[in-house]
Amino acid sequence: MATLLSVPRSAPPARKVAFRLDGRRVAGARSVALVGSFNEWDPAVHHLELCPDGQWAVAVPLAPGEYPYLFIVDGVPWNDPGDDRRVPCEWGGQYSVRVVR
Repeated sequence: MATLLSVPRSAPPARKVAFRLDGRRVAGARSVALVGSFNEWDPAVHHLELCPDGQWAVAVPLAPGEYPYLFIVDGVPWNDPGDDRRVPCEWGGQYSVRVVR
């Protein structure tokens, strides 16, 4: 009798996902970082750049899924006004959530 082998499915491919924050909301900001489940909440991993149009922006490769995250503006956590939704966090606030399809 033949034995069937289970072949693991490969993970869906990651794609670049843009995160943007309108510079008018954080006028005078010196630094904006992106923290989330995708980078172990480390503000040193993803730094946003200030673009000529006044937007802070970064693109992060993400596979399909749902990712809680925050912006860190000059050391202060900020929710994303353009997030897909929000979920409660353990310290009483909320995390922004990005849904990648």
